[in-house]
Amino acid sequence: MPLNQMIHGNAHNVDIESYIASLGNEIQIKDTVKDLGILASNDLLFKEHMNKIINSSKVIMGMLLRTFSTREKDPMLKMYNTYIKSKMEYCCIVWSPVQQKYINELEKIQKSFTKKINNMEEVDYHERLKQLNLFSLERRRDRYFIIYGWQQLEGQKENILKLKSRWN
Repeated sequence: MPLNQMIHGNAHNVDIESYIASLGNEIQIKDTVKDLGILASNDLLFKEHMNKIINSSKVIMGMLLRTFSTREKDPMLKMYNTYIKSKMEYCCIVWSPVQQKYINELEKIQKSFTKKINNMEEVDYHERLKQLNLFSLERRRDRYFIIYGWQQLEGQKENILKLKSRWN
């Protein structure tokens, strides 16, 4: 398919074909694109992004547990919230997992970390969450969706569909 058929509009009056020719490079078709730290795939399932988050969260968790000897509740929760949970929740409205495999993998990280806290080793996961004043990651993602939807209805967030009209 020719480039001019793929690009709609004139991109601010810049002749795309001559611009690319002046660089001497071709535009390559990519399966994934990184934007604002999120790996977006052409199937919009975000599998690569979720795998990256899961693996890097596990690495960070291992590093924290090796580096800090304390297993007290407050410092452990501070480390978890700062270094792990923030990574697993960044822009989750965009990439939220739909496959149970990824939901479980993300939740497993929280299960594992909270189990390392003093006096939590033998406590059931859901009871552990109550005692630590945490929610499951899936519940938190659902909460973010509800808040975002409410903000859309109330007009507190600019609707993405309205932004399209600015570009035309």
